[in-house]
Amino acid sequence: MPEKNIADLIQSLLEKNKGFMIATKMRDVIGAEARRVLGIKTKDTGKNVARRIEKAMPGKFMLHMKSNRTYLLIPCEPSELVAGLLSPQKAFDMRIINGFPFTKVEFYEILNGLIDEGRAKVNFTEKGAPKIFGVTGVKAVRSEAVKSVVADGEYTVEKFREAFDECDKGRIFVRICDIRRKLGWPRDVFDGMIRDLRDKRIIQLHTGDASLMTEDEVADCYIDENNFRMGTVTWHVR
Repeated sequence: MPEKNIADLIQSLLEKNKGFMIATKMRDVIGAEARRVLGIKTKDTGKNVARRIEKAMPGKFMLHMKSNRTYLLIPCEPSELVAGLLSPQKAFDMRIINGFPFTKVEFYEILNGLIDEGRAKVNFTEKGAPKIFGVTGVKAVRSEAVKSVVADGEYTVEKFREAFDECDKGRIFVRICDIRRKLGWPRDVFDGMIRDLRDKRIIQLHTGDASLMTEDEVADCYIDENNFRMGTVTWHVR
């Protein structure tokens, strides 16, 4: 089976499974011929399966780690995986969060982003329980004008994106402190770039989990106009 057909097979399986799948499950369902071509063994771990697929078809799929599980995702923004499950008529079943490739913190950040963009809404029951619904007629915000962001001299969007990609090692949610340190830009220049990209909806900022960071890493996060600390970032334009 040619690798092109294997890529189509994997994408088809992901699309039928909400856009993602645990790597070990993918190992079991792609078939013996695809495993042979990719060099995957029937008892390979999720990490090994993901590495084989990524090596054979770089850039075709996204990888993400959650606890000790490796997930394979279709190339898209994390928000699209969640938005695709929201319905205007039926409240979102929060119980499925545990089966998603994101932690609860990441999942709630995605939901908050969708609500901020007007792509989701929250209704409350008489007992105060939140119910999440999709919003019809609202499309994902896409900014194709990445180069319209103005930066002087060596501080360009292209260099920022290069640093983002280098730090994006299957985590999807890239730590702002890692990008800041890789670039080594003056603090006001870096924060200005973050703010400009955010305002143009090119990136989306998230609070992240400060408990997993050192004091220095927390200090290298981004503080917005409302004095909220933002620890991670995702890129809207892929």
